[in-house]
Amino acid sequence: MTLSSYRTVLKVSLLAASFAIAFVIILGGSDALASNGKGNSPILILNSDTNWVDFNWDGLSDYYVKAHYTGKTNKVYKIDVKFIDQCVDGSTHDDAVLKIGFTTKELYYSDRYWISDGIKAWTTWFKSNKDFDRNNTIDLVVLPHGKLPLPFPSSGEDVIVKNQNEKNGSFSYRKNITQLDGQSGWVGSIYFKAPAGEYYFWTIHPAQGTGGCDILAAVGIPIIINE
Repeated sequence: MTLSSYRTVLKVSLLAASFAIAFVIILGGSDALASNGKGNSPILILNSDTNWVDFNWDGLSDYYVKAHYTGKTNKVYKIDVKFIDQCVDGSTHDDAVLKIGFTTKELYYSDRYWISDGIKAWTTWFKSNKDFDRNNTIDLVVLPHGKLPLPFPSSGEDVIVKNQNEKNGSFSYRKNITQLDGQSGWVGSIYFKAPAGEYYFWTIHPAQGTGGCDILAAVGIPIIINE
């Protein structure tokens, strides 16, 4: 399947799921995303011309994600994410909520397992704020086998946070984001280490609305880590 045809399939899938209060999408596929054979994660870039991440169909991109290997010998991976504030229900650190998690990469959601053993995730903010977060890592969402993240899970730790005594938080709010066609929203990077294998990395959203990005429960992207 070509990337173009995959986008068409994904558009149809989104339309079919649009009647629901919240839904889950997976970006990319094994043919569009592949490890380079050196233990690096694949790279996925959603640019402004990919209208299948335009959740409210206004011609503007609402979600951007890029996964890549940092080049360090200890195999640290980095996920860059940018999304409009509607996706996380807020434009302030007190209001916005976002969680992350990992599942195995089975095709059907009923076959996937949510996993945390052996996986360590953090942002530079979590890493440097021992007074706020004792283990300096992001607690991952872990759900029962095969369960979709509906409703918003109680497990896992909010990644859009800040120390009350600090100006900056784990994510930054920007009024003009180039990759989102100039829309305002949140920008941040999440780092992780994981054993070799194939995973889905999930950003998990409140999904408390009935239109646009606010109906989105989670976005998953495939991650491949070779030995």
